[in-house]
Amino acid sequence: MYRLRMGLCLVLGAAALAGCSDRNALTAPSARPLAETAALVDRPYTWSFTCSGDGSIGATWSWTQDGTVIASGIAGCFGDSGDGGTGVRPANANGFTAQVGSNSTSWTFDPAGPFKASLNGSVGWGSGNGGKKCGMFGCWKESGRLTVDS
Repeated sequence: MYRLRMGLCLVLGAAALAGCSDRNALTAPSARPLAETAALVDRPYTWSFTCSGDGSIGATWSWTQDGTVIASGIAGCFGDSGDGGTGVRPANANGFTAQVGSNSTSWTFDPAGPFKASLNGSVGWGSGNGGKKCGMFGCWKESGRLTVDS
C-alpha cells in the first residue's frame, strides 16, 4: 500500500509541477517552415522533345535517388517534328539521367529546388554526304533535343 501511495504522489506531484509552469512558454514542438514542408511533396515537370532530319530518334530520361532509378520517361520522333508532356518528379529525386540518340549524361540537384536540363543528340547510318549517314538503305541523319523543366 505504501508503494502505491508513493507512486501516486509522484504522478500527482509531476502533474502539479507541470500545472505551475509558465503558460506562455512554447511546450509543443515547432512546425517545420512551409518551404521545407513543400520540398517533401512530388513536383510536376514538363518535357519537350524536338527533332529534325530524315530519320528517327529516341530519348529516355530517369529521375534518380542516390543513383537508383525511381521514375522514368521515353519519347521518340521522326523527321522534323516534336512532342511534349508533363509528369511527376518524385519528392526524393536528387538526380536525373537522360539519353538522346547516342548521347547521354547525368545531373545531380537539391530535391528542394527547381531543376532544368536539356540534352542534344543524333543518330544515323553509314558515313559521308554532308553530315548525313549513308548505308544500305540510303543516307539519313536525325538530331534531337530533350528539355525538362521542374
